[in-house]
Amino acid sequence: MIKKFVKVILPLFIIAILSIGGYFYWQHQNRYPSTDDAYIQADVINVASRASGTVSEIDVRNEEHVQKGQLLFTIDPAPFTIELNKAQAQRDATRQKIQAADMAVKSARATVVERKAELTHTRLETKRILTLMKKQFVSRSDGDLAIKNLHVAEAALNAAQNQLEEMIEKRGELGDKNAQLRLAQAAVEKAKLDLQYTRVFAPTSGYIANFNLRHGDVVSAYQPLFALIEDQTWWAQANFKETQLARIHTGEQATIKLDMYPHQIFIGKVVDVNKDSGSSFSLLPPENASGNWVKATQRFPVKVIITQRKSGYPLRLGASSTVTIDTTSPK
Repeated sequence: MIKKFVKVILPLFIIAILSIGGYFYWQHQNRYPSTDDAYIQADVINVASRASGTVSEIDVRNEEHVQKGQLLFTIDPAPFTIELNKAQAQRDATRQKIQAADMAVKSARATVVERKAELTHTRLETKRILTLMKKQFVSRSDGDLAIKNLHVAEAALNAAQNQLEEMIEKRGELGDKNAQLRLAQAAVEKAKLDLQYTRVFAPTSGYIANFNLRHGDVVSAYQPLFALIEDQTWWAQANFKETQLARIHTGEQATIKLDMYPHQIFIGKVVDVNKDSGSSFSLLPPENASGNWVKATQRFPVKVIITQRKSGYPLRLGASSTVTIDTTSPK
């Protein structure tokens, strides 16, 4: 009886136990897909100056935590201050030039008024002399002289009006509508901006990384100088096998275990499941041509936001982790 139990029943029992265990393991893996191909990520901003010049002040160091709006470094402002002074002087000179042109316009306008009055008087005088000439109280030469004087007065008025139009065109519009003044003012505003750009502030709160800036370094505008790791939002980019994706959806709860903190568990939530595999947009995407095709399980990135961080356990960009998703959790 014992021999029969050992030979028949015990193996069957062991097979049953293994089968039941395998079934529950499969069910667990199906409901709680997990991957150790996961890495901690955060938004990284490349910090650059909008102005070119020489670094005169440095107010931060590598790995330092900074607040949004905190001064990071300063470009030597002296050349930009000179440019601002030049632009302001040019604007003032333009304003004075416009004022002088406006005085000339007023003078030309007064001349037009004067010439109009002279023409009116000449017309009346010419009419009077021509009337007297018809009555033979004055000679024909007096009448011809009167007509000549009338033509001279008309020409003088036309010349004054033409000069007035030229003066107005040369002066342009008055006040803020004047194109020359607007151009000079724009140069001043640009110079002010350039001067402001010599002080570089943190665009967001975070940690300074890859910082190698030194006093006296000459930097170019918009050249990335170092990185700022934003610390507001961290996530794990978990690369799951395509065979695991069927039950993974946005909104599901997840746990993240970092290799650097093996005894700590961080809570997260699925916010995005990529529609493309990690190799789809690689520099040299695989091409399975006829004759060299080998089927390989693809991995798809799943973004898991870390919703609960732990004090005393700072997160680090690129840290390895293991992500497990609870597909039974409410969406």
